[in-house]
Amino acid sequence: MLMDVINRAPVDPVARLIQKQKELGDRKILHFGSLAGWPHTVARVSRDMGIAAENVVHVYKDVLDLDRKLPYDASVFSHQDAFATQVKKTLRFLKECPQKYCLAHYHSTTLLHREYHFLFEGPYLKSQGVPMVLSLGGGDARLDGHALSLNKYYYKQPNFWHDLRIKLRWLSWSRNIAVCATDPELAVVAEDYFEKVEIFRQPVELARFMFSPPAAEKKVPLLLHVPTNPEIKGTKHIVEAVERLKKKGLEFEFQMVRQLTQEQFFDLLNTCDVYVDELRCGGHGMTAVEAMAMGKPTISYIREDLLSRYPADLPIVNANPDTIEVVLERLILNAQLRADIGFASRKYVEKYHDAHIVMRDMSVLYLHLLEKAG
Repeated sequence: MLMDVINRAPVDPVARLIQKQKELGDRKILHFGSLAGWPHTVARVSRDMGIAAENVVHVYKDVLDLDRKLPYDASVFSHQDAFATQVKKTLRFLKECPQKYCLAHYHSTTLLHREYHFLFEGPYLKSQGVPMVLSLGGGDARLDGHALSLNKYYYKQPNFWHDLRIKLRWLSWSRNIAVCATDPELAVVAEDYFEKVEIFRQPVELARFMFSPPAAEKKVPLLLHVPTNPEIKGTKHIVEAVERLKKKGLEFEFQMVRQLTQEQFFDLLNTCDVYVDELRCGGHGMTAVEAMAMGKPTISYIREDLLSRYPADLPIVNANPDTIEVVLERLILNAQLRADIGFASRKYVEKYHDAHIVMRDMSVLYLHLLEKAG
């Protein structure tokens, strides 16, 4: 695992990685994709640390009907380009990759179609001595049948053709990509395909998140829910629990909104006392980390079989559709508990999700792959 590599690493792996990049002609590390905005975060923080890195996307596009205005450094083509121009620019970008980049870290996507990565893109970069790392977000790689077999709250029923396509992705990726570095939920699947699987913790820049834990003396807390996809997040169960608690006479406020930019979301998150994230997937995502970074008690569903894969001090308030009402009631009635969890949440993010810590650990992996590639 990554910690084994870290324990054998040079005293200052970041300095050694910077030196290695210079030896390789000052080529950058490519962070490809726009997954929840974190590829840009890791590229920007890497540059702050002296590591040459760049975040590139195909073209800016958010998920579903959202437009969070997630940042990125460059795009391969633009929305105005005709399809033929898009193809031409994509192939040109791939051809130039070995001259510009010493390592490619894919975040949820690849330059060409994911199912066909093994046919051309993967073999080409591998033949040019460019190691590759893959990180994933969730729906892009989740096998519905496998997820449902481990999680009765999972939001989708198995579909043969969907799972076949996802299996093709895993087989395609694992043919040429050296390492899958992903979250605990998807690491379980990755272990069936990749020889080397590492845990990649979602990175945040702590300076962007004001520490604003719930006040221990506040009697009427504000609960916030901002679902990117209501079905995935279990929004129906959250709303129903809120309505039942109001009928019981509990005093609290509940706010649910969508269609926010990332900055608008951060501003709203700063005002809440409890953040309700999701109840159906079984592993926490980027939004939960952002909420914890602000010191907010954060509710999410973590599958029991995955708990041992997270640090023991994980402060996520675990809830599912069956328990969400009880969990919310406990937090609404206990202001001191909210404050205590808020402080523990910020401490946890500082310890495990600070982008500088994440990228220091990843620099050990990058260095290992670059030295192995020669």
